[in-house]
Amino acid sequence: MLKRLFSLSGLVTALILLSAAGIIYKNRVLNVPLLPEQERGVWLIEARISYEATGKPIKVVLALPGEGWLDPEEGDQISLGYGFSVEQEDGLPVGFWSAREPVGRQLIYYRVRVKEGAGRYEFAQPRSAKVPQAREVRAKGSRGVALAAVVKAVRQRSADDVTYVKQVQQQFQKKPNDESFSFLQHYYEKKYPDTWEQHFAMDLLKMGGIPCRSCLGVKLEEERGAHRPINLIEYYDRAENVWRVVLPDGGSMENIVLWTRARSMLEVYGGENSEVTFTAIKERAPAGVAERMAESPWWIATISALPVSERAPFRYAALIPIGVLAVVLLRNLVGLVTLGTFMPVLLGLAFLELPMSAALIMLLSMLFGGLMFRAMLSKFNLLVVPRVAACVVIVTIFMMAVSLLSYKIGAADGLRVTVFPMIVLAWTIERMSLIWDEEGAISAIYQVVGSLVAAVAAFAMMKIEAARYWVEYFPEVLLILLAVILLLGRYTGYRLTELFRFRSAADVNA
Repeated sequence: MLKRLFSLSGLVTALILLSAAGIIYKNRVLNVPLLPEQERGVWLIEARISYEATGKPIKVVLALPGEGWLDPEEGDQISLGYGFSVEQEDGLPVGFWSAREPVGRQLIYYRVRVKEGAGRYEFAQPRSAKVPQAREVRAKGSRGVALAAVVKAVRQRSADDVTYVKQVQQQFQKKPNDESFSFLQHYYEKKYPDTWEQHFAMDLLKMGGIPCRSCLGVKLEEERGAHRPINLIEYYDRAENVWRVVLPDGGSMENIVLWTRARSMLEVYGGENSEVTFTAIKERAPAGVAERMAESPWWIATISALPVSERAPFRYAALIPIGVLAVVLLRNLVGLVTLGTFMPVLLGLAFLELPMSAALIMLLSMLFGGLMFRAMLSKFNLLVVPRVAACVVIVTIFMMAVSLLSYKIGAADGLRVTVFPMIVLAWTIERMSLIWDEEGAISAIYQVVGSLVAAVAAFAMMKIEAARYWVEYFPEVLLILLAVILLLGRYTGYRLTELFRFRSAADVNA
């Protein structure tokens, strides 16, 4: 009995039964659906506050969203050892955390759910409130002269408040070759490195007689990862008696949620080096599922119980076994030859971050350039480690060159070339060069093509929405993948390519 239990068939059966038990429990007891929701567009946004505590009493104040699309009381806060309450400051909601004597690096999380399109970008001015007035901009000397020149040019091309704002935004889009604008851009970039466009645009609006104030938003984009708040501008349209929220450069507000109209996002009293970042991911399960899983025992919970900022990397890591299964199927059943065993999986992960056409073009360009450089190194008879290290350096240089060239020609996809693992690319170039020398160019090209086919296949499997949902909410399915891989490890029959390869021999025997 024990011998049968520890056999391959016994292990595979145990893995499948254990996986099925976890899936059935989550579906029947925790009410986790087996398929992702058909209704899309629900996002989970998490604010991650970090700071250094010095042992003094701590007060942390975070501006909360509450502009008609969310009740601040509905947000979830995760912090150990802190008191928490929602209060009002200047008519806007804020989260208030307090602790007596925390020490060391501290993390506080606050997260909310929001549907796409639920954000507001216009706010009516209360009739009883005083009509807003533009604040005076105190600019003397060269700066004052330059601002006056830009404002005069913008005013001539506008007819009212709305068109004036659009003309200001066009200044940042086109970046005119104008001495006044160039001088001001240099001034604001130096004084406000991270928010220069916002301050520059607001000064132009104020000098144009348009009341305005700063506000902050969050980008709804999973690939963006953790990011700082988006700097927005809210200006008063006197004709319509409304406040409108826009980007300083006139970009689309489609994927941006207005988080707060407060001037300050975060204030920490008693701490040092404070920072707040936001992470947004799409929810693939109904509301409440993550909470029920978080309350379950650790062995039944999933990565959905983790903070959003910590969950995002695991959402990609959990896809690797799916890509691995694709490579095993192609190598053991189809007979595809690749450069390295699991290099295509890492390339498939990179494809998830970029459009397929752009990813293939950048990859082939770097491989070709690296191969040419490797051919030059072969003349110097270098040892293996220095040779591979030189390939790493040249791959890094190629990545920088691709990014700079993409920036110059306006191809945004090229700026994300760093998603390709440079060490893997360096080893791929080294392997390809060795195969080229030992087996010929045809064999090297054949294996490169095989690697690309495997990478595309791994990407296609990892891209399936249902597969991504299962590995996130039913990670038990990875045990089934393990069982399948173990069974494939015992397969010793003909591969698909070998059936075609030996077809002529079969005809002769017949």
